[in-house]
Amino acid sequence: MYSKKYVAIAVIITFLTTAALGALGFYWYSQINVDVLTAAKNLVTENYVDTLTDEQINEMNDAALTAMVASLNDPYSYYFDMEDYDNFEENNEEEYVGIGVNVEFNAKTKTLTVTSPTSGSPAQRAGVLPRDIIMGVDDITIEKHGYDAVIDHIKGGVEGDVVKLHILRGEEKKTIPVTREKIVTQTIFSKMLDSAVGFIKITKFQYNSVEDFSAAITKLKGSGARAIIIDLRNNPGGYADSVLKMTDMLLPKGTIAYLEDNKGKREYFESDAACINLPMAILINEGTASAAELMAGSLQAYELATVIGKKSYGKAVGQTPIMLTEETAIYLTTARYYTPKGECIDKIGIVPDIEAEQVGQLTNKLSEVTPDTDTQLARAMTEIYKEITK
Repeated sequence: MYSKKYVAIAVIITFLTTAALGALGFYWYSQINVDVLTAAKNLVTENYVDTLTDEQINEMNDAALTAMVASLNDPYSYYFDMEDYDNFEENNEEEYVGIGVNVEFNAKTKTLTVTSPTSGSPAQRAGVLPRDIIMGVDDITIEKHGYDAVIDHIKGGVEGDVVKLHILRGEEKKTIPVTREKIVTQTIFSKMLDSAVGFIKITKFQYNSVEDFSAAITKLKGSGARAIIIDLRNNPGGYADSVLKMTDMLLPKGTIAYLEDNKGKREYFESDAACINLPMAILINEGTASAAELMAGSLQAYELATVIGKKSYGKAVGQTPIMLTEETAIYLTTARYYTPKGECIDKIGIVPDIEAEQVGQLTNKLSEVTPDTDTQLARAMTEIYKEITK
């Protein structure tokens, strides 16, 4: 969840002393406290039949670090070199050319799973759904070419190019053509649904989302809104700082959520007394994840909003990019977050107060979001009017 904290760590290099024991090439080593990875690197570097180049040594380091992090079996933690880090930063830009899909990679099972397609993106319009497994794109596959090759191919073209995503959805294999477009990541959309109910859709929590969210609330209240429906469907999360500030606008004084690290140390995030003080409903689905689940879970815990839709994705862990050197970093899961009730919904998801199916695909245009075409929104309108008329 924290995206801009860079923690420098020192790498201490130790050396293993070896001695040749005869022509068969056996070695002995003293029983000293050494780092096994460093010892293995030195053993290979000093004794391999060919002298290793700097490039080969760097590749060996990258392979070792990649495997080390992959052994955690955590789909959210991974090692990246400078090129990977540049791609990480690029993925968080507010404008880019691509297909608009959020994914997670499991290095152990070598599966690339869709967390959610970006709202209104080419991927969503083409029919890509949360939990789809991307096996490959065009003739590039995860199994044969690896994660980086697939991601690079998806992002490597220009606006207007078509890529074919090879998808596994349950037991069904599908090929979905998607056209690359310029993705402008506006994250807040709002309008009045009628004379009494305001609607805010949050597609992701970015740095500019906070100001836009505040402006949307002010505008809706000024238009006479007596209740607010917040749409978090297919919202993959985003920056912790943003979601905490936005949730603070909705909650009265109290705990929004707290983080707990591997030593049991907790960091609490508090809301002040100022809040919108209006009836609320929250829409969620299988693509609601991470920071979006934090907002929905906090409001549900305080019983300040009725949560409607389908059970959310279930990601309640936060990541920190930790710099190893000037050119390498580890994006590491460092904490779990908990709702004000002390619940951690990681790998569980938020269970809606009212389960509602969505008949047909979600529309991509705000002008087309109406209770007449959106069955989950229609149910939210029914419930919100129960609150208004109390």
